Amino acid sequence: MTMTADAAVPTRTAQRRPVRLPAQGILLANVALVAVGTLVLNVDLFSRASLSTLTPVIGVMVLIALGQAFIIGTGGIDLSIPATITLVGIIVLKSASGDNAALLKAIALALVVCLGIGLVNGLLVEVTRLDALVVTLATGQLIAGATRMYRGPVLAVSNVPSDLSDFSRKSVGQVSVILLVALAVAALVAIWLRYHTSGRRLAASSVARVAAENSGLAATRQRLVAWMTGSFIVGIGAVVLAGQIATPDLTLGAPYLLTPIVAVVLGGAAISGGRVRPGATALGALFLMLLEHILRVRGYSSGVALAFQGLVLGVGLTLVATSKKFRWSPISAKRGGTPSAPSTQDPAMNQQNQE
Repeated sequence: MTMTADAAVPTRTAQRRPVRLPAQGILLANVALVAVGTLVLNVDLFSRASLSTLTPVIGVMVLIALGQAFIIGTGGIDLSIPATITLVGIIVLKSASGDNAALLKAIALALVVCLGIGLVNGLLVEVTRLDALVVTLATGQLIAGATRMYRGPVLAVSNVPSDLSDFSRKSVGQVSVILLVALAVAALVAIWLRYHTSGRRLAASSVARVAAENSGLAATRQRLVAWMTGSFIVGIGAVVLAGQIATPDLTLGAPYLLTPIVAVVLGGAAISGGRVRPGATALGALFLMLLEHILRVRGYSSGVALAFQGLVLGVGLTLVATSKKFRWSPISAKRGGTPSAPSTQDPAMNQQNQE
């Protein structure tokens, strides 16, 4: 009886899940950045002025990064996101023409266009198996050209409807409503991916396409849903961004080419594809926006901020790749050394128990 109980111990140990380092690491990095900014660099991150400036841009970045995370989860990268953001802003601006009564129609049109862009990109990448980098670079140029033709030389109005700008500039306490919307979207996405059947199928198809197809899942269809979902979330971010700026122009999406990718990587995502982690992606976006704000307050130029983002991307990729080789679990500790004693003694124990 004693031998049987002892032999069962390695089985229970083998079922322990390893500690995930990337999400915990980016959380600690945020805490450290806030501590350094507040205590060492003397930047008041919690003042009324800082919160009114920070929370809207953090909210927009969380939404855009979350949309990019769905694309990176399939093993691709969407370089058409800046052009999509600009197109959404121009659609809201021109279709509504400053009329609050036409606002919902304009937003619905913009989001439907985002779904169409995601579908086209997904079909080109997932069905024809073209390279995502090349496809989205090409579609981004097409979207940019279509945006300029749709906008025309002169617009009758230059402001979005007042209802949208008023909503995007609201705050609860000192926190922008845009950040609250972003957190709500991230929470809904996390619940969907974790607890709903369709979300789990999408996650499984993104992580391993061949395995999903062998399991009977329509992997291509699920990955198309990932592309469309990512573009739809980007559209939500673009709508609130247009409302926050109030006068969107052809440069609206320019800042959102590299930074969302960096945020997703900092959240522990692999460029080759994998699970979407909304919480970790939001923390990555938070880190980048805090870093940019601290550098701006300290008087550094935008070039320095871009250089820091490139440095953070390189360090983040290195840390994510390194953390995958080291899992803090009893299993990885045993596999790294000599074979454990229980594994060599199991056959003898089983023979004695049978006798």
